[in-house]
Amino acid sequence: MEQAVALLGGGRFHEAVQLFGAALRENPLGAEPRVGLSQACEGIGDTWAAAAWLSDACRVAPQRPELWLELARLLLKLRRDGEIEPLLQTALAVHPDHVDLLRAQADLHLRGKQYAKALPAYARLHASNPNDRTTLLHYGFCLEHSGDVEQAIVRYREALALDPDFLEAHVDIAGVLWRVGDFEGALDHARKAVALAPDHAYAVRILGTALFNLNRLEEGKLQLHKALQLAPGFALAELDLAFALLLGGELEEGWRMYARRWRDGDRMKRPAFFRPELEWTGPREQPLPGRRIAIYGEQGFGDVLQFIRYAPLMQKDGATVFAVVHPELVTFIEGSMPGVLCLNAQRRIEADHHVALMDLPMHYGTTLETVPAAVPYLQAPEDKVLHWRERLEPWSGKFKIGLAWSGSPRQVNNVNRAMPLRELMAICELPGVQCFSLQKADAGELAELQLPAGKLIDFTSEWRDFTDSAAMLQNLDLVITVDTAIAHLAGAMARPTWVMLAPNPDWRWLLERDDSPWYPTMRLFRREHGEARAAQVTRLVQALKERLAKQ
Repeated sequence: MEQAVALLGGGRFHEAVQLFGAALRENPLGAEPRVGLSQACEGIGDTWAAAAWLSDACRVAPQRPELWLELARLLLKLRRDGEIEPLLQTALAVHPDHVDLLRAQADLHLRGKQYAKALPAYARLHASNPNDRTTLLHYGFCLEHSGDVEQAIVRYREALALDPDFLEAHVDIAGVLWRVGDFEGALDHARKAVALAPDHAYAVRILGTALFNLNRLEEGKLQLHKALQLAPGFALAELDLAFALLLGGELEEGWRMYARRWRDGDRMKRPAFFRPELEWTGPREQPLPGRRIAIYGEQGFGDVLQFIRYAPLMQKDGATVFAVVHPELVTFIEGSMPGVLCLNAQRRIEADHHVALMDLPMHYGTTLETVPAAVPYLQAPEDKVLHWRERLEPWSGKFKIGLAWSGSPRQVNNVNRAMPLRELMAICELPGVQCFSLQKADAGELAELQLPAGKLIDFTSEWRDFTDSAAMLQNLDLVITVDTAIAHLAGAMARPTWVMLAPNPDWRWLLERDDSPWYPTMRLFRREHGEARAAQVTRLVQALKERLAKQ
């Protein structure tokens, strides 16, 4: 064995293989000859044999954790990632509390963006050593990306308590504090990060984001441009800059920047049928007469409802338009837009081109002055409108208001957007008013309120798709909602709609105005930074009382 080890150290791998093989024949159950054979084979370049011998060493000596770790390292080097997870699970069954094995498992899931799967390992690492700042950082990151933002903040704060100059922790906590309404805290940590590393692109970008979320657009854009100078093509900075431009009303430049979102392959996925050479580039380069074009949604219901307005424009320009949208929207869109056919399980589409729905404003050069704002462009089916008219007949003498108080809990800004139902009780208690829930999705703790019987009636369990919800909305006098798909549905149908906005509104609502160029029948109720939700609702209720007085 000593001679074999010497040959291995001298780079004489073929000779070492011979001697390690002889040692194995003398000691068939020995781990060391197998380890030596693995190292020699790796030196030769036969990495598959190297992994096989090391795996066999783990078989004969499972009590040695360093062998499992070395095999995991080799498999990672060979990019055989799919084999590493079961390997580490087997190793941890033998060594359940081995810190290095736990770390290898946690880091494997972190690299693979399997954040929820990484949490148990990071929790055990944290329990074994609460003062490891790197564990705290990664634990917090996985909590954040698993949806537990509050606990992520706790871990980031613990990391910073151990090291107040921990750059990455300042960057990460700045990236989540705004999500729970602490906009100034996010700005403080972002500034600290930039003070620690003025030329760190991630730190500069998060400072731009913190300023943007405070609606300090010019300062935010300055930092985001700097981040892009430091790291050209930095996808997150490009996206934030696009949102800042759009929020500020600089639509043409904003659309062009927003089109770069497709560079971020981790977050943005083209449909399976996408072919780069078939992506439509706009009416100037590729005039539409006689062309068949498929427009595809890429994000949520609200985005489709807002931008499907471009389909009739394309038809007017001579195109045959197909739409690839959520199944829940198919019947609604086809019934609202004659000639627009949607992809479904029974229909095959053949098109000359395809285009992302949210790239259409760029292709049409949309500005604040040229937003295609003719409404309604979506309508509920007449038979369902009649059904819901009859369904709501018992309240025919009332002013009927639909309420939606939360979007998807998974939406990154929903904590700021959402309104606890208890804050809306003043609306439900107004004389002559009957409120109906439009809250189809789970609102979690935001809806934990026992209302007096009849104050808020919920028929959403009867909705089967968007034709049902649209037909019910058609029979309401007013829709009051937070920023969610209901706002876009009501606006697209030209229903009177009041939207309660977060302090950091989505780009489509712009700033410092109470109307929307996208939806003429909409009124916006903004909440300032630091303003209580109750104050926002009080202003809305006062406006509602004034409206009711004119009935």
